[in-house]
Amino acid sequence: MFAKHWFRALFVLLLLACAAPQPARAADEQQYVVVYIELFPGSEPSGERLLDQLASRALAAGALRFDVDQEVQRSNFYVLIETWKNQAAYQAFKGSATTQALLAQLDPFLIAPPDERDGTLIESGKSAEAPARAGEIEVVTHIDVIPTFLDQAKPFILQFVSDSGSDLAVREFLLVSWDDITNHFQLIERFQTRHTFDLHVSDQHSVQFRDSLQPFIGAPYDERLHTTHP
Repeated sequence: MFAKHWFRALFVLLLLACAAPQPARAADEQQYVVVYIELFPGSEPSGERLLDQLASRALAAGALRFDVDQEVQRSNFYVLIETWKNQAAYQAFKGSATTQALLAQLDPFLIAPPDERDGTLIESGKSAEAPARAGEIEVVTHIDVIPTFLDQAKPFILQFVSDSGSDLAVREFLLVSWDDITNHFQLIERFQTRHTFDLHVSDQHSVQFRDSLQPFIGAPYDERLHTTHP
């Protein structure tokens, strides 16, 4: 009987932790967006042309950043990495007739709906000095921390971001928290080549971070490599 009540109490605590109110986003706070795109195999040329048009439209509409990157392992998978002046600017872009028309053209090439992750910058280990160049490696890593372990895990994540900012192999290293789901994070990373990325993940501070974080995550450490396009 004790075990049954203990389990029920633990379940309630977990629900409360997940449902806890989150801080409101400031109106002038930059909006970070990561969107995963999955195309039908073989449709990459057509799908990529539309994604490039979407990027051009976004930059003309005021996006601070809009990268279209192709996944290294699966060439029909893409990621869009975006930064906007604020949430209102992003929502205006999404709702425009031109954007909706491009998305409608893209839809027949998709094998799954776009997976959008909106977020807020938490920490910048190193900010990019220039836009991504063709052929660079951009990495998006999703980190899912068990809510009850957030306080224990977050210092390790912040330290990793700080250490990575001092890594000569790193060109950019940002920590973004999902809006409204603050136990989920995205690491946005950039490297000149695959070799420099390999040097980074093999560094002792990276190995120590992964070892320290492992007890606190609720899903596999999802690290995806992409190549940038012109």
